[in-house]
Amino acid sequence: MKRVVKLVSIFRNGAGKNQTWSMTNPDTTKTPTQIKVLLEQLTKLNLFQKDGIRQYETVVSAKYVETIETTIFEEVPVTR
Repeated sequence: MKRVVKLVSIFRNGAGKNQTWSMTNPDTTKTPTQIKVLLEQLTKLNLFQKDGIRQYETVVSAKYVETIETTIFEEVPVTR
């Protein structure tokens, strides 16, 4: 069994549409305030644009998404 945690955040882009950004294995010891401050810093970078529209203009929300992967079966590769 493998546990995977992602930070999934929603931003509003320059056209007013939602844009999702996620990060695998984030530091889950940070407080909600610290996470919001860090995500707001992303909005100030102005690095990501598509067709002249800023993709991460305003932070809307963030959440942790946890998944558990359980292998049912796995074929072992043949070694020669």
